[in-house]
Amino acid sequence: MFYGKTEIIFDGDISQNPRCPHGPTVLFQDEVQGGRKRQYYACAAYRDKKVCDFHLDREEKITQGKKFKWEQKLKEFMEGKDDHPKTYSFYKAFLATGKTNGKFCQHCGKILVHPESLTQCISLRHLVTEFSAGQLKKPVSLLKAKTENKKEAQYFFTEESTKYLLDCIRSTESTHVLCIGCPTIFQNLPKSTNKLLLDLDHRYQGLLSPDEFVWYNMMNFHCFHPQGETILRNFISSALRENGGSRQRFVVVLDPPFGGRPELIQSGTLQPLQNLARKCSQDLAGNWEEDLTAKFNLGVFWIFPYFQEKKIQAVNGDLKMAKYRVNYTNHKEYSGSEEGRKYGSPIRFFTNVELSSLPTPEEFGYKHCTHCNHFVASIDQHCDICNVCPSKDGRPYVHCPVCHRCVKSTYNHCHVCHRCHLPQESCPYAQARHMSSEKCHVNKDIPIKNEKSKEKKGGKRKFSEENGTNDTTRLVQNGTNHNKCPVQNGTKWKKSHHHSKKHMKRGIENIFRVSEINFKKSKKRKF
Repeated sequence: MFYGKTEIIFDGDISQNPRCPHGPTVLFQDEVQGGRKRQYYACAAYRDKKVCDFHLDREEKITQGKKFKWEQKLKEFMEGKDDHPKTYSFYKAFLATGKTNGKFCQHCGKILVHPESLTQCISLRHLVTEFSAGQLKKPVSLLKAKTENKKEAQYFFTEESTKYLLDCIRSTESTHVLCIGCPTIFQNLPKSTNKLLLDLDHRYQGLLSPDEFVWYNMMNFHCFHPQGETILRNFISSALRENGGSRQRFVVVLDPPFGGRPELIQSGTLQPLQNLARKCSQDLAGNWEEDLTAKFNLGVFWIFPYFQEKKIQAVNGDLKMAKYRVNYTNHKEYSGSEEGRKYGSPIRFFTNVELSSLPTPEEFGYKHCTHCNHFVASIDQHCDICNVCPSKDGRPYVHCPVCHRCVKSTYNHCHVCHRCHLPQESCPYAQARHMSSEKCHVNKDIPIKNEKSKEKKGGKRKFSEENGTNDTTRLVQNGTNHNKCPVQNGTKWKKSHHHSKKHMKRGIENIFRVSEINFKKSKKRKF
């Protein structure tokens, strides 16, 4: 069955939706072939059914059997992860021993202090790695990054990107920083900064205290432990109490999965955070002379690909894209090295902080544009007509007077589809709309091929207008037994059980040349 576009339905409070082990599910809607639409609940964090197979049609009745099954899966998922203070106690026990080296279980997420724990993890075939005491100050260096893109792909910022992002946070004069999915920023913030890490990786429970880390799902605002939301609420309240509700003194930095839906991240994290902050400000409003509900606002640094700019601004119009290219150490394409993408990493950050207040990273190949009043890439040239520095992907842009906008310098305007695209033999957009033209308007020296070859009914092979025959009929006329030919009715040859490996390696033209006698013998062979 064919499924079309998948949409997210926001129908009331998401916390009231059915729950999977990863928190409240999300209501999705698919367009099914025939114009029908189906709505169903599925996991907010994982789209791969091998990781979380929760699926419930909206009209489906929730039986006691389903509830029991969900409870059992939740119990299995939380086994060994449901007690943060206990897991962190192994960290404190290791420090008390004074040892310089230790062992860490990458599966359980705890330091193996006792020999019995080490023996148990080895017997269960868990990955156990060694670490030095110095690595405990940098939890990221201790963890083995997860690399499954369909599950939890973890990519850590390079030293260069980390330094600049910290400079941006420092420019806001923030005393409280909430890090969501960006442990590299968290571990490099100065000790004087009040900080809290929210992440989906439970292994940080064994390396950070409950006051420093909350096990959290950013897609549905779900804290896996009941005390997690209390810790988050107290963190925001402390920021308000210390800063008196000033606008840019509380910053949230989030690095969501690249495949995450912007509307889900906005409704699952940023909007609930804003609402929680407003509730905290209302509770504390009596301590000041004015009501802080309308004054409070979160400073946001949302790290995401540049080609998601329109979608991000559609869900949050206050965010603007900064031109800085964010690089990752363990991502080959987005590392910013020679082995990576030609024009560098496509990852940028979107912020509601004034771009003019951000520092210019001149040492990393950026410049300050006096017209835009913020930094841009060194290759970017200001357009006086559009009044912007248009480059977004790291290559130069030029202005198209017909489209009234700036486009990539490799593009030319096409008068067939009325847009700019790469010079090609034919206009791909015109072909998609079944438009025709005698020659390509992007490259007038190349004629468009409009001859439509006739196809024989029931097949895909081209039909020759000159002699009224196709390849299959020629074979029949030359004596080939068409009833036993591997290609029948002009359709493409498909692998079947009676074709030998020798014939499979040959091209389809060689199979046509097999005589009727040899073909009969090939059917008698045993494979």
